[in-house]
Amino acid sequence: MANRFLSAVLVLPVLLLIVPVRGDCPDEKKIKVTLVVILASEEGNKIDPRLKAIAEEVQKMNPNLKSFQLKTMTCRSLEQGEKVKIPLIDERTAQVIVQQAADKDNKVVLAVTPPDQGEIVYSTVCGKFLPIVTRCNTKCKNRLILAVRVQPCAGD
Repeated sequence: MANRFLSAVLVLPVLLLIVPVRGDCPDEKKIKVTLVVILASEEGNKIDPRLKAIAEEVQKMNPNLKSFQLKTMTCRSLEQGEKVKIPLIDERTAQVIVQQAADKDNKVVLAVTPPDQGEIVYSTVCGKFLPIVTRCNTKCKNRLILAVRVQPCAGD
């Protein structure tokens, strides 16, 4: 599924320059995990310009989603094996665990548990976002989409 969102993954690093980040990432020896909360709706046709590319990719698999809003961006600094619950919306949380720090190929293994879903374990390169279209709908009938990134890694 990550391959379907490859072009959307490239646009999200720009968000870091635009959107305020909650949380601290002061320790450069830890892995910085950034989680972006996106709300998508079947109503309207308003797409946050910063989410245009990801909206286009998501709509390929979910054409009923027409509006996309960037809700929050949170950053946490985690050691390998450390588990954190990150608040999302409507008292929901996502759990994130750094299962493996950067290897020789500069890849990190993350485990993400979105609300209403099981754990997703994947290997990722540093600096790229992985969008996850969840099964979770908010009280206002918006679909919850998460975009997750890790940084820094070896050589960053």
